[in-house]
Amino acid sequence: MKKVCGIELKGSEARIVVLEGSIDDYKVISTSFDKLKIEDTKNQQMIKDFHAQILSFFDDEDFTAIGLKERMTKGRFSGGALTFKMEALIQTSDYEVRLVHVATIKSKLKNLDYDPDMVKKYQGEAFRVALYLLSV
Repeated sequence: MKKVCGIELKGSEARIVVLEGSIDDYKVISTSFDKLKIEDTKNQQMIKDFHAQILSFFDDEDFTAIGLKERMTKGRFSGGALTFKMEALIQTSDYEVRLVHVATIKSKLKNLDYDPDMVKKYQGEAFRVALYLLSV
């Protein structure tokens, strides 16, 4: 049985959804947090705390796969500098972290019937990343 973690980075938050099962039969797993926020992005200790928390979370949960919604690097919808810093911190884990493009997610899930109300509204993109991970 797969246990996957989908993450979306937005602003100073890492929005997280954990799913367990298969693409045809899965459940949302409640964890210690559904988002991690860096309160003061200029405070070195808060950056270190975020890093330690996310790595500890990965260690505690023992995921089959971890996915991160890829952000555009340039253009109107490009990610902010902080999200790239957070991405780098997440990628320093000993686990494989997949960057998944939004078009790839849409393509894979287009014929899948899923209920987005299974998670909080702000977790929607992280939920889709987790669903994608269950489908591959």
